[in-house]
Amino acid sequence: MKKLALLVCSAILLAGCHSLKIYSMSVGKLHIAQKDSYEVVYEANFGSDLSASVAYTNSDGKLTKLKNIIGNWKKTITLKSGTHVQIKTLAEGDKSTANYKITVDGNSVNEKVLTSSRIRYDYSFDLP
Repeated sequence: MKKLALLVCSAILLAGCHSLKIYSMSVGKLHIAQKDSYEVVYEANFGSDLSASVAYTNSDGKLTKLKNIIGNWKKTITLKSGTHVQIKTLAEGDKSTANYKITVDGNSVNEKVLTSSRIRYDYSFDLP
């Protein structure tokens, strides 16, 4: 009887989690020329079927948190050398596709396309 209860609980838990898509990556220090500052551009498109919360490293090197982002979102900031850069998002809604892109001085650092009804995208790196 205990095995049956455990099996039922496991099935319920897995059924509730199947729609979560997670992409998480920390790449360490970027291999680019060192200079005093860099232009970092965060871009995300959540479409009209997803609503997202976004946290990103701002120009002070601290996390700025936003809620209820729908559609296209873009932020361009200047960051100092040695800054730890990160973006964290959680998008929820109807099954849809979210597109992500991060550039440093115009060069792509990461691009990702994820599809689900719950999407978690976390990406971080250190500027030289």
